[in-house]
Parts: sequence; C-alpha cells; structure tokens
Amino acid sequence: MIKFLHCADLHLDSPFKGLTSLPEGMLKRLVESTFLSFNRLVDIAIKEKVDFVIIAGDLYDSGQRSLKAQFFLKNCFAKLAANHIEVYIVHGNHDPLDGQWVQLEWPKNVHFFQGKDIQTYYYEREGEKVACLHGFSYETSAVTDNRTIHFPEKKDDLYHIGILHGQADGYSGHSRYAPFLISELLKKGYDYWALGHIHKKMDLQVEPPVRYSGNIQGRHSGETGEKGGYIVTLNGSEASSVFHATSDIEWHEAMVECDTAENLQEVITRCEKIKDTYRILYKGIFLTIRLTGATPLYEELLDGVFLEDLEEILREEDTEGSFVHVVSLKNDILPVTHDELAIKQSPFFQDMMNVLQDEREIERALSDLKMHRTARKFLTLDEKDWEDVKKQAEQLLLAELYKG
Repeated sequence: MIKFLHCADLHLDSPFKGLTSLPEGMLKRLVESTFLSFNRLVDIAIKEKVDFVIIAGDLYDSGQRSLKAQFFLKNCFAKLAANHIEVYIVHGNHDPLDGQWVQLEWPKNVHFFQGKDIQTYYYEREGEKVACLHGFSYETSAVTDNRTIHFPEKKDDLYHIGILHGQADGYSGHSRYAPFLISELLKKGYDYWALGHIHKKMDLQVEPPVRYSGNIQGRHSGETGEKGGYIVTLNGSEASSVFHATSDIEWHEAMVECDTAENLQEVITRCEKIKDTYRILYKGIFLTIRLTGATPLYEELLDGVFLEDLEEILREEDTEGSFVHVVSLKNDILPVTHDELAIKQSPFFQDMMNVLQDEREIERALSDLKMHRTARKFLTLDEKDWEDVKKQAEQLLLAELYKG
C-alpha cells in the first residue's frame, strides 16, 4: 500500500490581474492565498503520513519566479523531509525549465523531472522499490507535441504513476499544451495518472484514476468552487481518494431570479439573502451575482446607477476571518414582452450578434486599444471573460432595441 498527495497548479506569485480595485486588505489576503493553501496541503500530507507528494506542474505563475516563492517552497519541502516524505515535481507551461530563477540547494527529498524525455523515479521503502513515477518537465513554455507514446508501459508488480501536465483531447478552455488521449494513457497500465494544467478538479477516468486535481487557489471569477488537493491511497488494485479543500478564498457565482419580484426592494432583499448563504467560517468568498428572469422591473433594472449602488451595498470591507464580498453584479434579466423574440429575430439584431461572434471583427475593434499603453494592460481576458463581454453586449443591444 502507498499513500500520497496529488496537487498541481500552485501558481505562487500570481499577480491576480484586474483585481486592483479590491480593498487593500482583501487584495493582500488574496495575494498570500496561494502560499497559505499550499502550506495547508503540506500540513495535511504530514498529518496523513503520506509516502510522497506529487506536484503536477505550474508551481510558479511565470518563468520569472521570485526568491520569496522559491524559499517558501524550500521551507515547505524541508518540513516534509523532516517527516520522511519525498516530493516529485514536474514543471509546466507557466514555469518551464528555461525560466529565470536563483539556483537554490533543495532538500534531498525533492526530485525534479527533467525536460523533453520521459524520466522515471523509483520510490523505495526500507530499501525495496515500491512505486515508479514517470513524467517530464516543460523545457520551454510551449510544449505542444503529444509525448504520451514515450511513457513506458507497466510490466511488473510495482505501483506505476504517470505525472502529466497537459490537456486532454477535446477539452476546451485552456491552451492546448502536451495534448493527449485518455485511451493512450490507459494503454500504459498505470495505477494512477496525476494530471495538471486544467484548473478544475475532475476525473477523466475512475478505474484506474486519471485525474486533474485542479489548482489550489481560485484566481478569478472563472475558477469557482473548492480548491486544494487529493490524498490518494493505492492498495493492490484498489484506489481510494479524499479531496481536501485548502484555499483561503473561494470564488462563487449565484443566480437571483427576478421574475416574481414585485419591486426593487424585493430584488435587494433576495440579493442579500443569497449572499448570506455563501458565508463560510474563516474563509473569504468572492461572489458574482447574476440577476436573471423575465421581469416587469426590466426598465427599472436597466438603470446603471441603481445597479452600481446595489453592488456597493452588497460589498464588505472587513478582511478578517470570514467575509462575502460581491465582486460583480451581472444583469441578465429580460423584459416581459412578446416582442422579445421578434427583436432577436430582426435583421439588425442578427447582424450585430454575428459581429460579436466573429473573432476577426473583435480583433479589429480592439486593435487600437491593444496599441494603447494603458488600455492594453486591461485586455488580458480569458475565455470566460470574453463570453461575459459578449453576453453584456447582447443585453445592452436588447435593452436599446426594447426601449426603441
């Protein structure tokens, strides 16, 4: 039997772009959250008496890793060494081997996989080989070839674990690095595949486990829910896992139905009530609230001033202990009218929506902004951000046509 911690995508030193408008205390707590989350995982690994820890890539947020982040990890690994716990690490696309960093002397329990070729480490207990760990680190930030075929097949009775920072074929939402097919992984006969790169915990296969552990701390509104790592136990042909949520701050999204609301006070009350349901002891929550439904209050809720004021009312400034801070209030309501379908079917509306779906048109519209020294700093939007922008544009267009 072996027991280990599987985590990935620490992204220490994440800059948390686009969140500078947060209260100073909250921003400081958010910046430190990645460090706190990993420190909690280390404590859990020690408490659970694991044999080793696997980190499946992206320890740092960029190749320009800070001395602070490196020393933090070194101290964490030293704690693990004092408890006779080994550490196996691959570097990913955010922290490739060709990055810049200070060359530190790492504790002897730390094993870094090298780049390009698949490398194998043996985990030994009392002088006997118990497990094989196979993997590779990104030598540059853009490894786009499928290296699955180079992983060796299992041909003995040892536990075999594959460590891979990459994207399963057919999955969208992240850059396509080190792509692979699940069927190719299963052919290797391994007992566990520890995956990294996708910031959402998910099992691509249950038996044997082929798993993304997700990142350890949500960094924006698109990375919602619990974040942390898995304690995995392999016992013969059986595998059991327990997920441990360790993130100090969680991102969530809530829907507030406005279709039966009779006045604006009722909308405010519903927002306040749903906000309180997300409060968790000792944890910070960044909450996005979406107003939805077809409502007779449509015209009143088009008032941008009211929505801005409501957003301010729902925000909290206290950073100690638990808080629920509404980072954004999205207006997805619709008018209660039979003309809505007609508006959406009108040639003008259809033409405008076609423009919104055309990537070339968007690039053309943004070209001047991307050349602007100040504006381009705010255009680092991910796929979910762009979907939000398109949805807001559709809502604004629908509102203007409705008023007309």
